[in-house]
Amino acid sequence: MKWIAWSLLAANLLLGGYFASEILWPRRVPAENAALNVEQLFLRGPSMPESRPETPSAVARLAPSAVPPPAEAFCMEWRGLASDEFGRARAQLKTIAEARVMSFVEVPLSTRHWVIFPPLPSTQSAATKLAELTAAGVTDAFVVKDAPWLNAISLGLYANDEAARRRVREVEARGVLGTRVEVLPRQGTEFYFTIRSEDPDALKALGEIKQAYPNSQQSRVACP
Repeated sequence: MKWIAWSLLAANLLLGGYFASEILWPRRVPAENAALNVEQLFLRGPSMPESRPETPSAVARLAPSAVPPPAEAFCMEWRGLASDEFGRARAQLKTIAEARVMSFVEVPLSTRHWVIFPPLPSTQSAATKLAELTAAGVTDAFVVKDAPWLNAISLGLYANDEAARRRVREVEARGVLGTRVEVLPRQGTEFYFTIRSEDPDALKALGEIKQAYPNSQQSRVACP
């Protein structure tokens, strides 16, 4: 029986030694079987490129291009040109307008207001319309025979806009609609220029050409 007791004691000693060795000298675990370190675990989203400080050139490429504010228009009147100077000045203004953003119009110093019924397609249709006006009681009317108002019906020339509008109301009261008022230069009147531009160089060019006409006047005016 002693050998059985000794055998059991030896087995207990071997088993105790095995567990002691596991505690004091743990075995290495292969990397693929190692436990996760939960304290250092974090979730990561889709791979993002590493941010880098932008260089000034990159910022310049990304920034929207600056849009300059629109230039303010200026308007001028050029008066006092003699009859023989007006044609030369017109040619010089055309030259500037071809090189710069500029426009100009010729304005008569003295005008008259013409009440007309607009041009009709033929002489016959104009005669028919005149007969209708006469039947409606409209007097002092006639068919225009010359271009550019060929086959229009003249209803009178007036010194100012107020008188012309009065005539329009008169014929409208008789049922005649569609008339209009045209502003025409008086025969023999002088003209002046009104000029509009948004180009400062055009203003400089105007001052330069004006020097050849010392008796004329250029003045800034409000743009319409």
